[in-house]
Amino acid sequence: MDINPQYTFDNNGNPVGVFISIKEWEELSKELYIGIPMWQQQALDAELDAITADPGSLLKWDDIKSKVLS
Repeated sequence: MDINPQYTFDNNGNPVGVFISIKEWEELSKELYIGIPMWQQQALDAELDAITADPGSLLKWDDIKSKVLS
């Protein structure tokens, strides 16, 4: 696969970013994709099912933050 990156530089000439085309990104991401193990997917699915069944069981971020910071 050929990738033709474009670089961006700051005022001092230091590289600060790399851009590739969407097509190149899609090809690269397919090549680098690593799936998660089945046991981990099943654990995530179980957690999502529990949240869907009882969304009220979730804690609000502000409540968590206040407990941690107090």
